Amino acid sequence: MPGERGRPRRLAGLLLLGLVPALVGAGIWRLDRDRPLWRHPGLWRAAETVPPADESSPPPGSLAAGVSPPSRSGLPRLVLAFHYPWYGTPEGPARRWRHWNHPRLRIPEGQILGFHDPRRQVAPGRLDVGAIDYPSEGLYDSADPAVIARQLDAARRAGLDGLVVSWWGRATFEAQAFERLLDQAATSSLRLAPYYETGELWPRGAEGVAVDLLTLLDSRGASAAWLRVSGRPVIFLYAAHRLRPEGWELVSRRLHAAGRRPFLVPDAPGPDWLARNPGWLTRFDALHVYSPIPILSRGADLGEALRARAAAARAAGRPFMAPVAPGFDDRAVRQPGTVVPRDGGATYDRTWRAALAADPAWILVASWNEWHESSEIEPSREYGTRYLEATRTWAERFRAGGSPESPR
Repeated sequence: MPGERGRPRRLAGLLLLGLVPALVGAGIWRLDRDRPLWRHPGLWRAAETVPPADESSPPPGSLAAGVSPPSRSGLPRLVLAFHYPWYGTPEGPARRWRHWNHPRLRIPEGQILGFHDPRRQVAPGRLDVGAIDYPSEGLYDSADPAVIARQLDAARRAGLDGLVVSWWGRATFEAQAFERLLDQAATSSLRLAPYYETGELWPRGAEGVAVDLLTLLDSRGASAAWLRVSGRPVIFLYAAHRLRPEGWELVSRRLHAAGRRPFLVPDAPGPDWLARNPGWLTRFDALHVYSPIPILSRGADLGEALRARAAAARAAGRPFMAPVAPGFDDRAVRQPGTVVPRDGGATYDRTWRAALAADPAWILVASWNEWHESSEIEPSREYGTRYLEATRTWAERFRAGGSPESPR
């Protein structure tokens, strides 16, 4: 029958017609991802790429202010540590366990194998927590004013100029803890900068990231405790490459259109990635590497790797911030995990020598208190204040413009 023969064609036509919205939606999504400015012609002239940051004044109140000589970039020589304000206890402001009860994960699948239970004692004076090492003062709540005061005092005594504080977006526990840190640091010499966790927040898209940063700057950008370069509030960006370069272009223009000019410092992959995206760094003010551990764990030459990244930054006219770390062991929360032994302090010295050899503007300690990865320099039962003392010795050498040779 003619009608029956035409039925498959009609069904195929209806099927194709039904696919049109999906195809249009996919095309718009790709445009938003790859060319996010296409829907925002008003932003096309909002800002150009930021100029090289080769002339900068030290942040007011910094321990490094006025110290001579400055780094090659003209920035003051600062030593900062990555700080994680995500811990909570039932007795503290969090009103529940946070992070001390971290899950045990199978890597790379991310399968949850179980959870640590801080209500359970595993040894005299030690509870079941997601960490190999144990804080000297016991488990704490990051939003507790007494804990914040103790941490700020210890960081100052360790010779740090400030902290880079993990920030997980608007209306989060970490955002509230960062505000408390800013309030209490206002009367100290320490300066703070947020560490925007792009690696987890990039699904918000360029518009969502821009709103995050604008919200943060509008709410607390005027804080006296915020680290600044030439009056511009510093914001570090973790895994910034997870958002495409065009996305950062929109973020930059959104910020500039709102009259905001933060000093943006992304953590980028290696020189090969930077070489494939030659204009990427021109959207930012400096470049940093979060940790030396991935380089050390694969047996690569740390000094060579840092010098290559420093060269890429300087080729774009940007300062470079180099990382140091005392060691690493995340087997309490990840299986099989990664281990870089501390070797009695030798690993910390080794990373400091490699960092200084790259002639960075700033040194970044990974970390102050990332207990899950056993990379902390915060006082522990295992090491006491050993790494605070080592940090102070190395920081003094760095700020004085000393050589990478061991200060011991």
